Amino acid sequence: MPVFQLSALVDALTDLGYSCQMGNLADIHPSRRPYFERWLSHRDGFVKVLSGNVSYIGIEDVVRMGPFYNVYCIVENNSVYESDDNAHKLLDASPYYQLYNSKVTSMGWSGGIVADILAKDAELSRDFASNIMKEEVKNITLKAANYACIIETRAWEPVGIASAFAIIDRIAYDVRQLIKSIHLGENFDK
Repeated sequence: MPVFQLSALVDALTDLGYSCQMGNLADIHPSRRPYFERWLSHRDGFVKVLSGNVSYIGIEDVVRMGPFYNVYCIVENNSVYESDDNAHKLLDASPYYQLYNSKVTSMGWSGGIVADILAKDAELSRDFASNIMKEEVKNITLKAANYACIIETRAWEPVGIASAFAIIDRIAYDVRQLIKSIHLGENFDK
């Protein structure tokens, strides 16, 4: 399987106005490193995003009926835990849609509370519908993980991720806004 060209992804995202660089596990806080290694410690490395709403982008190579890459966009947050059912009720989501002649006739999001927010985001819905035929867009899912919400998709090449990154970043923005507006993981017994 060919090595994913992370430098090409960094260049493509930089051309779109995002500040990013090749990541290093030393960039991640030591307390989170064991949790994020699962998403970021793959053969091809990861990208650290310095602007926008996504914190890191991890790439994992997969071979199923031809090679492709799983893409993990991490939205870092101190209050999200994979073992917390409330985090899953808030953050787990996936799109659904119907197509006719390659055009979206209906679409929405199913899952947690974030699904309602994503469905009401007119800018996201417009961009999602106009890019639905891209592999990177139609395979987007969200899930709660330890210290993060993971926006997962798949891609064939760096340019594909870059072409869908505005949509992914908008989803990450909605996730951040939701988490800001609630109290998740706080201990009120003190």
